[in-house]
Amino acid sequence: MAHFMHDVLASLVKHSSLPLLKRFTGSPTRPSWESISYGEYLVDLEKMAAYWFDRLSSQGVKESGVVGLWLSGTSPTNLVHLYAICRAGFIPQVFSVRLAAPGPIAINKLLNACGGTVLIHDQQFSEILADFPLAKLVAPDISTVKPLSITLPELPQVQGSDIAMIFHTSGTTSGMPKPIPETHSWLTFQAKVQWPGAWQGKLKTQTTLNNLGAFTAVGSATCINYLSWSGQCVVQTSATNFGADELLAMIRECGLNNLLLYAPWFSNLLSIARKNAEVLEALRGMTQIAYTGAALNPEDEAWIIEQDLPATALYATTESDLSDRQSLPAMRVVKGTKCRFIPASLDTSDLDSNSEKRSRGGRLFDFFIPDDTPNCPHPSVRNRPDGHITGDLFEEIQPGYYAFRGRNDDWIRVSNNRYFCDTKSIEDNILKTCSDFVQNCVLVGHYKPRLVLFAEPFVAIQDDEEIHAFKERILQRHSEFNSQLYESERINSPLQIVVAAPGSLPRTKEKGNIRRKAAEDEHAELLKSIYEKLEV
Repeated sequence: MAHFMHDVLASLVKHSSLPLLKRFTGSPTRPSWESISYGEYLVDLEKMAAYWFDRLSSQGVKESGVVGLWLSGTSPTNLVHLYAICRAGFIPQVFSVRLAAPGPIAINKLLNACGGTVLIHDQQFSEILADFPLAKLVAPDISTVKPLSITLPELPQVQGSDIAMIFHTSGTTSGMPKPIPETHSWLTFQAKVQWPGAWQGKLKTQTTLNNLGAFTAVGSATCINYLSWSGQCVVQTSATNFGADELLAMIRECGLNNLLLYAPWFSNLLSIARKNAEVLEALRGMTQIAYTGAALNPEDEAWIIEQDLPATALYATTESDLSDRQSLPAMRVVKGTKCRFIPASLDTSDLDSNSEKRSRGGRLFDFFIPDDTPNCPHPSVRNRPDGHITGDLFEEIQPGYYAFRGRNDDWIRVSNNRYFCDTKSIEDNILKTCSDFVQNCVLVGHYKPRLVLFAEPFVAIQDDEEIHAFKERILQRHSEFNSQLYESERINSPLQIVVAAPGSLPRTKEKGNIRRKAAEDEHAELLKSIYEKLEV
């Protein structure tokens, strides 16, 4: 199989005169953009590929060697560095700015685990990396780099199963994010099958849509791969939750005709559109609005249908993609993929409260990606010998159509950005480090701004001073592990700990495990007051 960059480079040449990126240059109150064409991006890519080939070769990095890349994620120039490293024949291991919380120790461990020996980083991370044990290079301002008179080698010969890029989970397991390698087959399939299949609208002009999140996250980092294949353009926003004025400016100044939004931010725009006719007409005028990351509330879904907005639910993880233009919130497998739904060993009473409210009483299914499809995760990520189950639950609401119904594992989505969180690894650490005074515990916070821990002591305590001391002991014992976690996964305040009476938390009949969903439902009012206090 050809290296995925062969298709990228050919597409950059093919569409050289079209805009590829609209770089945000203004402010949220006065938005403006600078256009970067496919041809201009290619010039910078080739210049930086020669630069990085020269610098990394002098550091002893061999062909197909892993190179760490820790950038801000806020500038489209990040995409030049990323693809230039690929063109130079290396494998970039991309780190999120969120890793500033766990710190360089985590980056060093992850880079070592993948065989990397050099870290390229933005200038802003220089101080925190002062004692970093591996070789490090500062990513230069591309405009200051002079072209080198060297000839780049041909792209490496690869197999489809070979690794092309490496990203990481948005949550940690035992205090560390997990590497997510993306193969050449995966990237090629993403560009030629998954991405075109997710967008059903037909346009006579260039498809132009907004970016979704940081340019160091897999969805936006791989955009050059999937946009270039179709000759599309991406507009950088000032923030993920951009407002109505910026939306209207992107339509007016950048020709925005498609939207890709996290469900909470789409809900915000819908709230504005109910009162603002101009915003409503702008949404109606989109070729397609794809929302992802969570389910919309039923009221929003009903209003979308009533107003005839061209919205589709899109299920997207780093592993797979589902979408459909039919009645919300129904989805079907993207045409051309072999992914399928297999019956789950759960019923609707096991769902989280939000999903249970949406349930129509249908059968629940896991989403399965077989190992013979190009979009199956790398073998190091798979959880079955014959493929991968994503952990997401779906309900069949009509033959062949499915609605997202939460998770079927110990991972939940927490914070306003819906980051993943492995609750079990945090619970296990608390039970281990606090084994002399905590009998059992459970973390809740699915689709909530912060985690909250319910902890049962061995002996009931009711005195306020004893309760406070109990919470402080948990925080102290958990502090070392806590410091290794992403900010969204941390328990930093006594407010995030609820002391429950011994044996009072709801449990399963068979194994006696605490039921996370039931605990959250039983204490809904208490949790609401806790979240209000945490936001003050």
